[in-house]
Amino acid sequence: MTKSAQVSAVIILLVIPCLSAIGADWKTFASRGGWSISYPSDWRIGSCQSCTEPTAEDVFVDFFPPSMKTADGWVMVSPLARRPSDISVDAWLAKVSREANLNPHVHEAESKVNGLSALRVRYRSPQGEMEEIYVVSGSRTFSVSFSADPGSPGTSLETLPNYPIYSTMFRSFRVKR
Repeated sequence: MTKSAQVSAVIILLVIPCLSAIGADWKTFASRGGWSISYPSDWRIGSCQSCTEPTAEDVFVDFFPPSMKTADGWVMVSPLARRPSDISVDAWLAKVSREANLNPHVHEAESKVNGLSALRVRYRSPQGEMEEIYVVSGSRTFSVSFSADPGSPGTSLETLPNYPIYSTMFRSFRVKR
């Protein structure tokens, strides 16, 4: 089995139990920027220190586990620059993936979420791995990311306890059109 197939198998095994988890124990966060995402009801929402309203249109939103043990991973949704009308979605996603995060790319794959074009990019920094999924809806661009406080370099994100939750959250991401 190839390394890619092994990673895919691990993701499937970790995500399937979470797919049935969205329900009474989950809430939906809706931004005035037109996006929404489901998250576990015991997770905490945060944003920048000077941001008094996390639902404001151009504000990033962090989703933290109840233990606040950020070494297990947390999720962030960020509005990014608008896609110019003269650039294709694929070219824009490639540009954003190079410019929004300057860390080296480990892997990237085209994706879709609720009919929207997306690009999943794994990055490596000196502190470890992080993942960003860039989503385009019309001219609007968003990042749904998963990272953890520095752990052991070389630790795969799939082994972190909150990665399956992140995967489930991403699948719930919606943008009003």
